[in-house]
Formats: sequence, C-alpha cells, structure tokens
Amino acid sequence: MLSDEVIERVTERLVNRIEQGNTYVLEQIGKSINKVGTLTPSKAQELVQIMRYGGDYDKIVKKLAEITKLNVKDIYKIFEEVAKENYLFAEQFYKYRNKKYIPFDENIQLQNQVRAIAKITADKYINLSNTIAFRTHNSKGRVVYNDLAKTYQNTLDKAIINTGQGKETFDSAMRNAIRELVDSGIRTVDYESGKSMRLESAVRMAMQDGVRNLNNQLQQQFGEEFDADGVEITIHEHPAPDHMYVQGKQFSNEEFEKFQNDQDAVSYDGISFPATSEETGRDRRAISQYNCYHSILSVVLGVDKPLHSNEELQAIIDKNEKGFDLDGKHYTLYEGQQLQRKIETEIRKYKDLQISAKETGDDVLLNESQSKINALTQKYNELNKASGLPSQIQRASVSGYHKIKVANT
Repeated sequence: MLSDEVIERVTERLVNRIEQGNTYVLEQIGKSINKVGTLTPSKAQELVQIMRYGGDYDKIVKKLAEITKLNVKDIYKIFEEVAKENYLFAEQFYKYRNKKYIPFDENIQLQNQVRAIAKITADKYINLSNTIAFRTHNSKGRVVYNDLAKTYQNTLDKAIINTGQGKETFDSAMRNAIRELVDSGIRTVDYESGKSMRLESAVRMAMQDGVRNLNNQLQQQFGEEFDADGVEITIHEHPAPDHMYVQGKQFSNEEFEKFQNDQDAVSYDGISFPATSEETGRDRRAISQYNCYHSILSVVLGVDKPLHSNEELQAIIDKNEKGFDLDGKHYTLYEGQQLQRKIETEIRKYKDLQISAKETGDDVLLNESQSKINALTQKYNELNKASGLPSQIQRASVSGYHKIKVANT
C-alpha cells in the first residue's frame, strides 16, 4: 500500500501547479495594471483592447491549459501506482486461498478498470477547471463570481476609470482590486448553489477522494476474489479524535458494515465502537468519507495479523494527545497540523499579494504584504519548534516570490 505521505506528496504535485497558475494570473493582471497606470485614459483604453484580444489574456489562458494537460496526465500515473500497490498487498491472500493471481502488467482487465476509475477523477478535475472564477463584490457590495475573462476585463476597466485621477487615487483603487483578487484566488463555483472553493482545495479533495475510492473499490474487489471475511483500517500519524482508536483495527465484514452505517460495532479483537461518542455526543464519521484519510484493506481474519500491534497504535494516540502548548493554549498534534495548513495558506496568499504589488509598482502594498509574510513565517517557526512537527514550509512556496527588505515607515 502507498503510504498517506506518498499519496499526499503526489497530490501536492498537482496542487502546486494550480497554485503556480493562480500566481501567474495575478502576476499578469498586475503587469497589465502597471501598463495602464502610466497612460492617459484614451491611450489606456486603446492598450486594454490590445491586451484583451490576443495579448496578455491569451498568455493566461495558455498557461492554465498547460497546467490542466499536465495534471490530467499525472492523475492516470498516480492511480496506476496506487492500483499496483493494492494488488501487490493482496497477492498473499490469493496464494493462501489458492486463487489465480495475474501480475498487474499482464492483467489487462484490471488495467482497463483502473483507467476507467482514473478517468472519473480526471474528468472531475477538467470540470472543475472549466468553472473557475474569482470572487469579488459589485457596486452594491454584494458577492459576485466572474469567470477569468470577465475578471480580467473588469479589473482593467477599473484601471481605465482611475487613470487621470492622480497616482494616489489610482494606486488606492488598484490596491483594493488586487487585494480582493488575491483573497479570492482562482475558485471553482457551483453557480446554482452559489457555493465556491479555492481551486487548489477542490482538486486536493477530489484527488484524495478519488485515491481513497480507488483503494477501497480494489480492496473490495480483491477481497471478493480471494474470499476475504474482514477488513483492516489503515493508520496514519496524528489521527482525528473520532478515528484515533479505530485505526489499525480489524473488523469482520458484517461489523464493518455496521460501523459504516452509524451503528454500534465490535472489532475482531473485541473492542466496542459506539456510533455516538459519550465525550462529545457527536456521531463518528464513516471510514474514507467526510475528509477521512483512512482506507480499508481486505483480509482473512485469523490468518493475517494486524500490521500494527496494540502497543504501536496506543503510542500514536499518546503522542498525539500529549501534543504541545503555544501562546498559553494546548494543542494535540492533529490540531497542530491543522494550524500548520492554515498558516501555510496565509503565507501563500501574502506572497501572491507581494508579487502582484511588485508588478503594479505599489510600494505601500509591497511592504505591507512582506511584513505580513515575515510575521506569519515567524509564527510558523514557533509552532514547529513547540510541536516538534516536521516543517512543511515548501507548501507555502510560491513561484516568482522573492523576499524583500521591508522599508521603514
């Protein structure tokens, strides 16, 4: 089985490209604003028409198309690797049951099946990419979502309106426009419901769901082929509270079905798992659903020993619960990871803002964003030192960002 860390790493490859695309869009809009800001309104209007049709906007579209092509190609590669690892894990049970095992490279039927499952996630990614928009506000202050073309057009229209009004007025108007675009980021929008999510988050979720579904579908299929009578839950470090005791446990097929359907269930070693937590009063999540990172392994109970001992499982729980203290508050390591992700996202956002400010020539916004990056980076380092969690600062990297010395104000 591919570890959660490996799956997360290959997923980040796709997400990083999307974040690079987001930065590229903001960078190009910033460059366009800078060009417009040096002209008279009439000359600015002429330039905007050139940039809008066959100029800078085409560069943006081309860049995003290149990212989509690369990401779709990688989705198929990732799913094939996940399938191979699943199939290798199942080989021992085929042999135990004296069932025919065809190596993956020779199993054309299985390869076609995996490609079909991968296509579902690839198509979902393409659909997400086709519904991208930026979230802004209209003249009445209401939230609106405009596609990339409309966003680009509206931003340059604002620039034209503010040319000739003086540098201070122009800079102030464009500063607010850039801030709003950076806060939004490229989003995928369900126009019927009005719900939106940053594209990188939507793709990360789609990939994680897709890989987990692939894992579980294949494990269920393999289990049926070699007559599995139970499942084992995979493990990962720093589990969420509702799943920290169930990970690594084996269940009979019947008991696992109860677990997945909000019923009381008992593991193979006799541990009871009530549907509702006495501590929180909340229902537990099903495995591999609702942002759960766990997957299942089909096993033959009594033959296949759990991959991890009870002592190893308890050590993970103890380490997670011990956690750490920061700014007078106690955190579990699970909560610390959530805080890491939040700070990383904020750092990326302000790096995008810094790059855009540099392209527009806005020194005020440039210094403001760099100051924020410095403060967030310091807080991130404090968090890592207090928690002992490995730094994931590469998640906060942004192509084209270069640290500057903050000017004294």
